[in-house]
Amino acid sequence: MELRHLRYFVAVAEELHFGKAASRLNISQPPLSMQINQLEGEIGAKLFFRTKHHVELTDAGRIFLEQTYQILEKLEKACIEAAKIHRGEVGQLVIGFTGSLSSQQLQFLRQYRSRFPEVEVILKQMSTTDQVKALLEKRIHFGMLCPPIENNLLNFHIVHRVPFIAAIPSTHPLASETSPLDIRDLKNESFIISPRNIEPGYHDSIISICHQAGFTPKISQEAEGIFTILTLVAAELGVALVTTLVLDHPKQGVVFRDLKDSQTTMDLFLAWRKNDNLHIVDSFLTVFNEFFKVQE
Repeated sequence: MELRHLRYFVAVAEELHFGKAASRLNISQPPLSMQINQLEGEIGAKLFFRTKHHVELTDAGRIFLEQTYQILEKLEKACIEAAKIHRGEVGQLVIGFTGSLSSQQLQFLRQYRSRFPEVEVILKQMSTTDQVKALLEKRIHFGMLCPPIENNLLNFHIVHRVPFIAAIPSTHPLASETSPLDIRDLKNESFIISPRNIEPGYHDSIISICHQAGFTPKISQEAEGIFTILTLVAAELGVALVTTLVLDHPKQGVVFRDLKDSQTTMDLFLAWRKNDNLHIVDSFLTVFNEFFKVQE
């Protein structure tokens, strides 16, 4: 049985006239009659009562027509769904991110969701190290992570380049000032920092800032994730150096101060696998490139 047999059957069942059905299908009547005979032979049941002047569905024909409608409807839906998947318009997209999402990143994700509302976007907060592993193991499609990353299996595109600021408890004597902070004023403070094996780029940048100021930071706490770090700062367990992206998510009990004469910045990259020929990845990259080109 082929799909054309079902379409021919539906045409005859709806027209109840072989000549009109043949005209509707743009074929001659004899081949149509032959196809219906083949279909009835394969099913093992008569689908039509036929005379010279009358065509009527049998009981078997009426049941078969109902089921055929369902089959053709499901087939049409399957074709539409397959076409959407091919265009990257439907499916599940998993994105890892480190730290917190900036207002610009959230705006981009809203724009992507408005363009592709049938794509389920799943966000997973992960360290840079875990994101690289998840990308290589194909557990996520994209990562938003911090360099340095040396892996020739991944593509990278910069999302942000942002400066560092100081995060200090609101009760700290330096919290009441508003001018840029000399990093050397923090040389005797306890620092809260992300472990190097989790966020090597972030960790090394902070150490570098302090070394350039002539001291080695006294690390009292290691914490994974920017929100955990800020929570510990609010609890007066130390100070931290964070990027300006946290200003989109103010934390009660924490004051942020610009750093004086600091040129060190932190990059945030979008990463994805090379040769990952998925249409859902291509459609995401199209919106990403359009959005961040506009924002430049």
